[in-house]
Amino acid sequence: MTFLCKIPRGNPADFQTAISATKYGKFNLFLLLLLIPASLLVQIESSLISYIIPAATCDLNLNVSQKGLLNSMAFLGMLSTGFLWGFLLDTLGRRKVLRVGFLAEAVIVCGQGLSTNVAMLYIFKFLGGTLIGGVYVALATYLQEFHATELRGKIQMASGMIYAGANVLVPLLSSAILPLKINASLYILELHAWNILTLIGSLSALLSFIGIYFLPETPKFLMTSGKNDEALRVLRKMYRINTGNMEKSYPIDSLIQEIPDESELAANKKSCCEFLKSGWQQMRPLFGKQYRLQLMLVCLVQSFFGMGIHTFRSYLPQVFQATHEYEIAHNGTTPNLCSILDILRSNASSLLSEHEEVICVVNVENSSRVYLNSVIIASVALLNFAIVGFLISTFRRKVLLTILGLTAAISVNCLYFSQNTPTTLAVSSIYLSTIGVCFEIFITVVVVVFPTTLRAMAISLCLFITRLCTVAGTNILPVLVETGCVPPFICLGLVCLVAVLLSWFVPDTETEDMK
Repeated sequence: MTFLCKIPRGNPADFQTAISATKYGKFNLFLLLLLIPASLLVQIESSLISYIIPAATCDLNLNVSQKGLLNSMAFLGMLSTGFLWGFLLDTLGRRKVLRVGFLAEAVIVCGQGLSTNVAMLYIFKFLGGTLIGGVYVALATYLQEFHATELRGKIQMASGMIYAGANVLVPLLSSAILPLKINASLYILELHAWNILTLIGSLSALLSFIGIYFLPETPKFLMTSGKNDEALRVLRKMYRINTGNMEKSYPIDSLIQEIPDESELAANKKSCCEFLKSGWQQMRPLFGKQYRLQLMLVCLVQSFFGMGIHTFRSYLPQVFQATHEYEIAHNGTTPNLCSILDILRSNASSLLSEHEEVICVVNVENSSRVYLNSVIIASVALLNFAIVGFLISTFRRKVLLTILGLTAAISVNCLYFSQNTPTTLAVSSIYLSTIGVCFEIFITVVVVVFPTTLRAMAISLCLFITRLCTVAGTNILPVLVETGCVPPFICLGLVCLVAVLLSWFVPDTETEDMK
């Protein structure tokens, strides 16, 4: 790998030259280490509830509508503050938002773990969603702004691997703790296994806060804010940690003066009320002629990939649960996938015991099967990220997006022909792993298309629309299932194909530096 280090003293360097001169080493590994507890925190807020609901059904007396609302509370929270986080990140900086976000998340996740009724859980899940949406955007931006152009793709794949690893860890933790028969009383609180699991999850927020506390603001954000001296100190520190050399041997003495956006400078001098009002001024350039078309394209592509992932993944546990119930009721006979969808359409009424609605029992055996399937799917995704991480420097990103997107479209349509559970699990794993990698690859495009002063806002807007599409998709998919076995797979395949097609109209950022 080539780094631009031979720079005449006194010549101002741009960000790409300066960040390349820091080399790649321990500091970059520290960033990835921070991502481990942070990614686990993201997964705990977004997906742990789907494992907790079956275990907490009797403790909280949950009905069907309450379960659905609990599943969507975090996403509703993310939607409520989607624009706010982008504005705060582009004005206050990435590090400040992450520090406050992680600390507040630790308190909120503890609140979820100490909840004794469904109303409390609603409130804390919503609050957690409002925070984790901003934390996710901040993490993506923070990580990318510490790396040179030639490393962006590999770093994003490493990030995807860590998130996939967290996806493996969540069901593993659930399978280890939720089956335990815990009924502990602490003053007015009654704690069960799911409470303990959630409280353990809060440790990830505390570890993330400790990690970000010792890390600096990104040099790219500091340069864009006009703080070149501070940015140079950060770059020298990175150079010392990565190479072991003295900071004074860093080959760059000065950085080019990047002119910060006027609205950003004004926001720093205004009152709190005026600070919030300046948000529109911060967003306006995104909707101007220069970025309007690009914004629309990247939001559509990202939203279609995200909708394809989350819509299918949220419905899959129900499929595996119904499959297991079918096998128990039919002496181990393995059904095809269309038969399972028929059962879901009829609410599996023929498989339910007459007393099941009267006696509330948590079926640990059924839950363990769902955990195992989730672990397998997440493990395949982890392997896929590792493979693509080696290939991303060899192939153009749009070529990889096309290959993986077409693979996802074909595999999800092949589910129609699935005749048994192992086939359903294998094909589902291929679909979710390939479309998941597409989602992560495309983030490396988004971070370069837009300048630093608009980057977090653009990512926030894309994720806001993605979550809107996800909420819509999770409501539309059951309707498609009601119409028959073919429509769900056709629609999911079309979503992948449209995303791949639109990605070719997005500007090529393969070798472009961050603005």
